[in-house]
Amino acid sequence: MCELEKIFAVLGCSPEKRLAYAVYMLVGEAEHWWRGTHHMLTSRGVIVDWECFRAVFLEKYFPESVRHAKEAEFMRLHQGGLSVSEYAMRFEHLARFYSQAISKAYKCRKFAESLKYELKRVVVPMAITEFLALVEKAKIVERLEGSNRVTRVAEGPAGSKKGGNQRKPYDRPQPQQGGPIIRQPAEASRGGGQGRGAALRCYSCGGPHLIRDCPHIENRCFRCQ
Repeated sequence: MCELEKIFAVLGCSPEKRLAYAVYMLVGEAEHWWRGTHHMLTSRGVIVDWECFRAVFLEKYFPESVRHAKEAEFMRLHQGGLSVSEYAMRFEHLARFYSQAISKAYKCRKFAESLKYELKRVVVPMAITEFLALVEKAKIVERLEGSNRVTRVAEGPAGSKKGGNQRKPYDRPQPQQGGPIIRQPAEASRGGGQGRGAALRCYSCGGPHLIRDCPHIENRCFRCQ
């Protein structure tokens, strides 16, 4: 019905021609329905014009309950997992059932604010008020976001490089291949000193005692030696 009204507006059709064209477009079950309805209306003395046809047609195929459900769905609509193209098609379909007149500014604002966050944060500040231009801009941002996502996945996590085993400057050194690092005793590393617990040795005779206890040294005055 909305598409027909667009065509009628472009062609500048009078109400009489609108009715004739609309009836001509009916096929199948809808055509049979209109024949019966037209006969019933005329038998009651109702003037069948374009507005009458439009009212009974919508009542038949789009009852009030359906229109209210569609309007509620429009108010809740968000892009979610849809692409921008799919979301735009759904948005325009449901917008037809909105009971209030929709201004261009409101339509664009509603569309932009219901985009995914990564698209909305870029598109909303642009404040675009032409719906087709807004949809095209959202598609461009969507493509750019998709390209950036592919690049991030290919590069891997931040700070890492392919094929590299990067070590932080504060990491502890790892053991060399072939076994763990063994720390040497402090006494051995200093060198030249006797180890703890080594046997006593006399500097005079080499016996296992101190030189002062050596039996081979006579008790003599150091001045007389």
